[in-house]
Amino acid sequence: MRCLLALLSFAVMVPALGAPDLNGTWVLTRGGKLHPPALTEHGKAFKESYDFKNDDPSLLCIPASWTRVFSNPNTPLEFTQSDESIRMRHELFDIDRNVALSTTDFEQSHQPGDLAYPTLGDSVAWYDDDELLIHTVNYGDEIRVLSTIRNWAGMPQSPLMVTLERYRREGDQMLLSITHFDPIMYTEPLWATYHFRRESEWDVENYDCEPEDAMVITPEQIDRATRTQLPEQ
Repeated sequence: MRCLLALLSFAVMVPALGAPDLNGTWVLTRGGKLHPPALTEHGKAFKESYDFKNDDPSLLCIPASWTRVFSNPNTPLEFTQSDESIRMRHELFDIDRNVALSTTDFEQSHQPGDLAYPTLGDSVAWYDDDELLIHTVNYGDEIRVLSTIRNWAGMPQSPLMVTLERYRREGDQMLLSITHFDPIMYTEPLWATYHFRRESEWDVENYDCEPEDAMVITPEQIDRATRTQLPEQ
């Protein structure tokens, strides 16, 4: 019996042997390159009606989506990997994300997200060779905004959106691609790419966002500020 248990334990660990080591703190160096989607009629109507001064969830200290979170420059992201879960602490809005690792049918294993951030859905993670994958569903029961920056301001997400994140390590760089599938709002998948560098001297600090102190600036102002800090791909 002891030998059998040892073999079972080894079998469970095998999928993680080639997993990327993402532990540590990372900072965005290049990315947020969003690839133009084709909007459905529902998507066009939502985008045309979007008013950032009233509809930007950032004004309530709520992130619009993971795509929006990862597009934010100069905000550290800390990874902590274990055998059971992936923890991701992001300085923006003090996001503390814990995603369970699955070795079975991921469709049945989504872990409820933080109730404070209903825009970020429920997720499950697993390793595929040298990549970490995170699959997210259950974005609530209302249409929300996906992005609030650049010419992507007002891009929508429906309750049926499904998101897949892929992380891989290349030296001291971490590469991330995000793909959104939403047949209600888009006629084809929507995707973005990001590059991060490891930063041993950066720490995730408190963001301490308060709605009454949230800044109201236009997407154009954000675009100009971002371009001065991050080169596009």
